Amino acid sequence: MSVCYAVRANTWFVGFRDKNGTTGKIDNPSEYLSERALERRQAQGISIDSTDLPVSRIYTDSLKALGVRILYTIKWLNGAVITADTSFNADVILKLEFVNMVQLTKRDNIPISAAARRKLHEENSSVSLMPATEAIREYENMLHLDSLHKLGFHGQGKMISILDNGFALADKLPWFVHSRKNVAATFDIVKPDGNVYDSGTHGAMVFSVISGVKEDTIIGTASEASYCLFHTEDDTSESLLEPDNMVRAFEIADSIGTDIITSSLGYNLFDDSLSNFTYQDMDGKTARCSRAATIAADKGILVCIAAGNEANKPWHYICAPADAEEILTVGGVDLNLQHSTFSSAGPSVDGRIKPDVCALGTGVPIYYDGFKRSNGTSFATPIIAGAAASLWSALPELTVKQLRERIIHYSDRYKNPDNEYGYGIPNLIAAYYDTPTGITYTTTDENKSIAIYNINGNYLGGDTNVLPKGIYIVRQNGEVRKIVKIEK
Repeated sequence: MSVCYAVRANTWFVGFRDKNGTTGKIDNPSEYLSERALERRQAQGISIDSTDLPVSRIYTDSLKALGVRILYTIKWLNGAVITADTSFNADVILKLEFVNMVQLTKRDNIPISAAARRKLHEENSSVSLMPATEAIREYENMLHLDSLHKLGFHGQGKMISILDNGFALADKLPWFVHSRKNVAATFDIVKPDGNVYDSGTHGAMVFSVISGVKEDTIIGTASEASYCLFHTEDDTSESLLEPDNMVRAFEIADSIGTDIITSSLGYNLFDDSLSNFTYQDMDGKTARCSRAATIAADKGILVCIAAGNEANKPWHYICAPADAEEILTVGGVDLNLQHSTFSSAGPSVDGRIKPDVCALGTGVPIYYDGFKRSNGTSFATPIIAGAAASLWSALPELTVKQLRERIIHYSDRYKNPDNEYGYGIPNLIAAYYDTPTGITYTTTDENKSIAIYNINGNYLGGDTNVLPKGIYIVRQNGEVRKIVKIEK
């Protein structure tokens, strides 16, 4: 939709009381959800409900009649994001009987605050002295993702939506030659007539962690997934409009059939201090982006959100939407498996463990204008998102709740979680084989047509005839399955 922006304008979120007059019908979801989205719902036993229905066109037309412009609607939270000249008095909207709230989300000409300029969860970057493939093995090995990749699982069949500040030059840089072929769609929420490849290097760096392929060597955590790229973060300001942009992206991602959403954005302080969140707001139910992240999870999507880089700053805690329920909030560790000093701490204000899991956040190998290392939960998060996509491609029968629970269960602090590490660092190969945490699977001669492991991950050869009774893992012709031998 083309939008003509005023030179000087404010924006508001307008909440509606109901959906009277919606054009959608629960028994005809193909009008507003793609076939892929419906298949994801059906596979997980998730019903269509009133949150899926579009907002009332009668209500949006009534708003337009007042002289405002609709930037977009938000069906999950039943509202609309509007813009109007600074002279417009939004109090007239509150007099409409179908409106239950109006919130100013971006005021024109508010100076950019120093605190709010720390927009993205990225600390600093440095040139890596190691070859790219060798450095990236560090976080693969940490998660035992390399073992899962050796079995051939790289996120095939899964769609990952990435929400960030843009993906500048990802349509041209050589690192993305392979992944460009797997980009299913792009959406510029900040500039509806814009191009996601024209702004924001941070999103491109995040994309490089998930999708990277260099000289035919796979070094992304989910290099065979498909990707949808969303520009939701406006680098020129920090306002409540941006978390609303996230909500809009969550909804679109759901409607096109996304399996996993990953975002390294987080919100607590804004240019307009009247908009600031407090730690008491980190309950998963206050910030609209947090509520929407939970709804996305309820729709069958695995949502991965960066914890934030606030641990060594006055704020200290996680930011929205990392406080959301039923998602994977991701913290950072260094190569020694120690907590990254900047990685935001939990718990949520209602006492839930946060972060949920951790991955490499200090010295993460990334690519943009060359191969570098960078710090931040920004990059721990796509590591986990891609790893989860690879695991889900290996176990497509899992529901999103089962997938999340399995990742958490096979993390190294599962029995003793805390609010720096959460449940710890996931072991992807143990999660795949559904065996105790800490097991690694020995490599085998790839020339052998069959490889047999015991339940502890030890290679036993290729002849089932010599095995005693028991449970075994068999890999044959690229397929992996469990077998139970009843007698020798």
